[in-house]
Amino acid sequence: MEYFRQRFKDSLDQNWPVRIGEFSWPSADVFEAMAGGDYEASFSEWVQRQKQEAKDRAKEFLEATRCLERFRTLTHRFKSGHVIPFVGAGLSIPSGFRPWGAFLISLLADAPQLRRQVDLLLSQGHYEEVAQLVHDTLGAGVFAEEIHNQLGSHYRTVLGPVALLPHLFREEVITTNFDYVLKYAYTNAELPFSNDFCGRRLREARQRIGNEPHSLLRLHGEADVEDGRVLTQREYDDAYNGSVTLTNILGGLLGARSLLFMGSSLQSDRTYSALCDLKAAASDSPTRHYAFLPCPIDDERGARRAFLANAGIHPIYYPADDHDERIEDLLVTLMEGGVDD
Repeated sequence: MEYFRQRFKDSLDQNWPVRIGEFSWPSADVFEAMAGGDYEASFSEWVQRQKQEAKDRAKEFLEATRCLERFRTLTHRFKSGHVIPFVGAGLSIPSGFRPWGAFLISLLADAPQLRRQVDLLLSQGHYEEVAQLVHDTLGAGVFAEEIHNQLGSHYRTVLGPVALLPHLFREEVITTNFDYVLKYAYTNAELPFSNDFCGRRLREARQRIGNEPHSLLRLHGEADVEDGRVLTQREYDDAYNGSVTLTNILGGLLGARSLLFMGSSLQSDRTYSALCDLKAAASDSPTRHYAFLPCPIDDERGARRAFLANAGIHPIYYPADDHDERIEDLLVTLMEGGVDD
């Protein structure tokens, strides 16, 4: 599996380089050039060991966080094709992008007088208000240029567990991210999306998704295009009004399928509120959603679980020591059929 290729080469190159006289070559390059068949066989065996070790680690920490049975339920739904990934900013961090709060703060280079107010609003989870404040202070043109500069399609790096998603999810993918990491992850895997539905265009997706299921659904829009962007408080209010609401859009897209949140902080925002509305509307048998999240300390688990449960979201906790490795372990385990296969 190509996801592991560079890691395999790095493991080989930990050995001494091959030296002949004054020349030297990396061990992996020499092995591949001199015995290509053996090299590929060794790579396949090494990948299988990596997958098994990932499954072993996942089972161990799922037992420790008391989430093993919930993960088994998620695995069953995943195998039956009833899971849609919901990808947040955390999965773009290994590719060089900032978390969402840090990104908004980074826009203040020309408006340092806002820093104190922005820090306070972010600590309270008021991301839309911060975006509106920064937009109004910088002006629409500067605001759009900054988003393009930092998140635009000219950044093509794809690193971390996001590169595993094409091997698991081949229909709809939902994201709140403006960057193009998901687009390039699927393109690199030779599974490019058939369509992108961005921002206000999501209202079209409910009618078209049946014919184009392998689509990227961008709830907030994309970095290169200002039109249709949904980021500031005013843009949210313009996009979702009257009969067009995020609740209606998500309800039409999901049906009876579960969301799997990855790289999302899952605080009180419009997506959370929409899911709360959907759960309340289906009070007899609400759809259950899942989230890969770092495990809170014991004193906070009850409050966190209750908050998520209001939106029908059930956490699958991992140790908070290494987000990328733990999410990779969970995705590899799902890909390999679960902890019991």
